[in-house]
Amino acid sequence: MSRKPLSYPDLVNICDNVHLKNPIPSSSPYDSEKLIPLHLSEDSASPAIGLLRFIIVEKLRLENVRSRENSTEELWSISEKRVGFRSWLDSHAKRTEAMKELCERWRDTELFPDVCGPKKWRSEMYPVYRNPFGVRDHPSTSPNAELNFAFEMERSACALFGIVTYGVHMSMYQEREVDGARRLYLWVPTRARTKST
Repeated sequence: MSRKPLSYPDLVNICDNVHLKNPIPSSSPYDSEKLIPLHLSEDSASPAIGLLRFIIVEKLRLENVRSRENSTEELWSISEKRVGFRSWLDSHAKRTEAMKELCERWRDTELFPDVCGPKKWRSEMYPVYRNPFGVRDHPSTSPNAELNFAFEMERSACALFGIVTYGVHMSMYQEREVDGARRLYLWVPTRARTKST
């Protein structure tokens, strides 16, 4: 059975379908994997900040076992329907430090080398927000305000936690008169050689 080729709008609709609060079951063959919401805390009212694959949830369970074995506090509250940071991780600084240690250890052990292994590591702290589609604030600019900012983590590891990330690409054009004719010039950006991708 052959399928007709997908149009660009079809591809956008397949890819642009994130629902953090209540992942919507779909009959699409592209959405067959069950994802577990990642919440900012164990409080039932805390916002969903990402979506986790089952393999990541299992690794977080093992992280809790590791914490118990090392007589340290567990990081994760895990149930069948949700995962959240434990209540003692109640500030952006504590969550940032916990995620930094976890992600660096996963990098060093090459647990997920194709995502955040040594060759994929960016050394770029990426801000994570309570509402990924909300305001982009930061404690350095609004130290006493109620912030949307939740914590920071290594950019390459964001994909493991289903964190919404953004990048910026800018192209520019300029019309100029050359030899009596209007010509269009494109300014094409070049990726820095120090970037991994």
